[in-house]
Amino acid sequence: MHIGIDLDNTILDATAAHLKYYNLASGRSFTAADVNDFYIYRLYGWNKQERDAIYTKYGYDIHWNSLPFPGAVETLQKLYDEHQLSFITARPELFREVTVTWLRDHKVPYHNILLTENKLQACSELKVDVLIDDGPHYAEQFALVNKPVILYAQPYNGHVQHELVYPAADWSDVKFHLDRLKTRGAL
Repeated sequence: MHIGIDLDNTILDATAAHLKYYNLASGRSFTAADVNDFYIYRLYGWNKQERDAIYTKYGYDIHWNSLPFPGAVETLQKLYDEHQLSFITARPELFREVTVTWLRDHKVPYHNILLTENKLQACSELKVDVLIDDGPHYAEQFALVNKPVILYAQPYNGHVQHELVYPAADWSDVKFHLDRLKTRGAL
């Protein structure tokens, strides 16, 4: 099975790192309890251009200082021997080096890595069978083309409901859904 996997808020806690550096840049003191939007920068009242400037300045530190979710690395290490793992992240190319170094230092195995915002096209080209992601818009896109998505639960994605969207509260749920999809021959 070919598994597409997002990074931020799927295998690692990007929210905490973004808040740390966005608070630093803004003088604000938001916490994870304040986040209810996939686009955290909107919490600060920034437009995309303002966010891009701050993200360019602090992005390396944000990505370097993000911590893996419990069970993510161990689960991926087990899946690596049995499946093809492709990380498909919307991070810009500017952060490829810190991303690859972070993955290596945290002993996260993978076969491919692609940095793109067009995950649907990337997964189609790579012939990905299932995507693991936290983005509600990605889950909706995949469901519309009859592709299963394991949606890593975040405060901003609980509204997504579809028979091909499988919510996962943690990495044991992710593994459960993957095993179930494989056993049912859905992939």
